[in-house]
Amino acid sequence: MAEIVKLGFAPLVDCAIPVVAAERGFATAEGIDLVLERSNSWAALRDKLAFGLVDGAHLLAPLALAMHRGIAGVPAVPLVVPVTLGLGNNAITLSASLYAAMVATAPEIMAGPPAQTAKALRPIIDAGRRAGRPPLSFAIVFPFSSHHYELLTWLSNGGIDAAREVNIGIVAPPRMVESLTQGWINGYCVGEPWNSLAEERRIGTIVASKADLQPGGVEKVLALRADWARQSRDRIRALIRAMIRATDWCLDPENHMELARLLAEPFYVGLPAELIASTLAKTGTTSYQCRPDQGQAVSLLADMVKAGQLDQQDMEDSAWLASVWDAHYYDLSLED
Repeated sequence: MAEIVKLGFAPLVDCAIPVVAAERGFATAEGIDLVLERSNSWAALRDKLAFGLVDGAHLLAPLALAMHRGIAGVPAVPLVVPVTLGLGNNAITLSASLYAAMVATAPEIMAGPPAQTAKALRPIIDAGRRAGRPPLSFAIVFPFSSHHYELLTWLSNGGIDAAREVNIGIVAPPRMVESLTQGWINGYCVGEPWNSLAEERRIGTIVASKADLQPGGVEKVLALRADWARQSRDRIRALIRAMIRATDWCLDPENHMELARLLAEPFYVGLPAELIASTLAKTGTTSYQCRPDQGQAVSLLADMVKAGQLDQQDMEDSAWLASVWDAHYYDLSLED
């Protein structure tokens, strides 16, 4: 009899691996009845995982560390990360009006490296302050996210103090485009396809991507409750094998149109398959390593320290980090 495993996910292109594991039969072939539960916000998904409503989740990589450490707004939840997940991409998207103002102000900067385009924002912020206008507002998906750290890096590259010169708030990924359309925010950092959707509707322009700001940085992970993971060695091995096989399937360009149609289903991302396929063409064809690398986690901790979310001591204590970013489970799954 198949074992039921409940995983939460957020509606983004990079939920593809657990979706494919469930829908293409990779989980079933491993004796797993994989049940996926959608959450529109990371806060809702955090709560489901924290209170045991799901066994694991497609999760923001920094959030896995924060939940384990007990600084994510819920009591500490011991987690393990046996697989890293990819295929999606983050980007910074600005409103059409702000982008046009930056091009008019500093066309040479806007034509240069994307990671440096915030330099064109500096004179706009200064002019707004002199005129008594409110600060510009940007949105991220969650405080403990690569999106947050990438936005901070972009602003810092422009000489902008994010803590004092702009507002940064939290908006769930599916609400980003609406928030930009209504003028509630001036820009955001989110995963695909919510950047491409803004460009398709001509209400926003992508100015920098994750590849520009944090090349090779880990984005999402499969995070499991540690108590659940310890219950059955065979079950976790089977789950990881299903994820590895789903990853191989997703990375094959021959499967991208089928993958786009699958993600286009309302329960998953719920946007046109053609739009999702265009994001896969940009981000879904590179090689990818599923095995968790503790160096990835150390880089995330450095981002969290820089953002004022952790102390330097947290980076120096590697014991707790190794208990989360645990390749042991991955290696077990490859044993005959």
